[in-house]
Amino acid sequence: MLGREFGWTVDEMRRLRPSELFSILEELKKQKLIEQYAEQKNHWAFLAAVITNGLGGIAGMFSKRKPKQVEADDFIGKDLKKAVEGLLRREKELDKLIGDAKKKGLKGPWNTS
Repeated sequence: MLGREFGWTVDEMRRLRPSELFSILEELKKQKLIEQYAEQKNHWAFLAAVITNGLGGIAGMFSKRKPKQVEADDFIGKDLKKAVEGLLRREKELDKLIGDAKKKGLKGPWNTS
């Protein structure tokens, strides 16, 4: 997976320390999860919402009740939504902490100058 994602050779991957490898794999898992969520929401859930709303509109022409409109998020699983929201919330918290550290002049991998 690393070779495919980054174009690394087997030799380059063997030189990674276990902690580096673990961090890279964790980040790839997060990115894949967010990518999967975006694909579902932008493609399949959107299409399902359009079809449902279209059929509901047609049915609404023959009844007095106006059908409820659905959104793309209505077709995405709750577990996936919670996982992605947790990741995004954590990223925001980390960005805030890094910003605070930069303001205080602390050194780290984000600020090596």
